[in-house]
Amino acid sequence: MVYCCSTCEPLFLCSERQKESAEINASLYALKECIRARASKNKRIPFRSSSLTRILKESFERDGARLCVIACAAPNATDTEHTMETLKTVASIVGVDDQIKEEKAHAVTSQKLESRPAILVPKQWDHEHLKKFLAHKKMNRVQLNETHDGKALMKMSVPQMRAHLFEDRDKELAQKLFNFLRKENDRVSKIQRKEREILKKERKGRV
Repeated sequence: MVYCCSTCEPLFLCSERQKESAEINASLYALKECIRARASKNKRIPFRSSSLTRILKESFERDGARLCVIACAAPNATDTEHTMETLKTVASIVGVDDQIKEEKAHAVTSQKLESRPAILVPKQWDHEHLKKFLAHKKMNRVQLNETHDGKALMKMSVPQMRAHLFEDRDKELAQKLFNFLRKENDRVSKIQRKEREILKKERKGRV
């Protein structure tokens, strides 16, 4: 039995947890390769690739062995990205990658909220939105390239921001930028939670 669940984004993890997360990903990749090798009736199953697959050696070699994969998916809209990654991982493990499809998002809005533009969390910002935010915060020394958007910066730690976004590797400015983005993320997340509560109340009122 294999149990898979979503976890926190790398930017919220300490170095020790990031290392642990990388080891888990490596084990899952090794598991996927073993399962695919068994499914294709390959005589050589690469179970020596990780500690996890070495423990499961008998399951790969024994006739009649079966695999059960359980994926823990959160129902919250805020966890959609994590849930999709979990489903993709599970699909990859059991060899049905083509069955996971992402459709264009359809916004569900309240009549009370339709009059104003949608508020986005930093990881949803495009390059231009990010530039406007930095200008508003007077962070003029941040050096962006065309590939930088809100999602890219939200994945960066303070040391990464120093290395990639500041020519003089200014630690205080990097920390300031890091804090600005997280405060904005918290501010918008609170607004979005309130809007979801409004939608729930409106839906209950229509029933």
